[in-house]
Amino acid sequence: MQGVIKFVKGWLIFSLMWGIFMWFVTWQAQGKEPGLAIVMSLYAGLIYQALMTMVGRFKARRSQA
Repeated sequence: MQGVIKFVKGWLIFSLMWGIFMWFVTWQAQGKEPGLAIVMSLYAGLIYQALMTMVGRFKARRSQA
C-alpha cells in the first residue's frame, strides 16, 4: 500500500508543477481553457510517474541479480 501512496503523491506533485509551468509558459498564450490544462497536466504526470516507477523497479531487479 505504501507504494501506491508514493505513486499517487509523485503523480500529483509532478502534475501540479508541470501544469503551473506550462500554463505560464505556453498554454495561457495559446488560449487553452483551464479545465483542459488540468487534464493535460494530470495525464503528463501519470505518464511521467509510471515511467519513473518502471525505471526504479528495473534498477532494483538489476541490482539484486
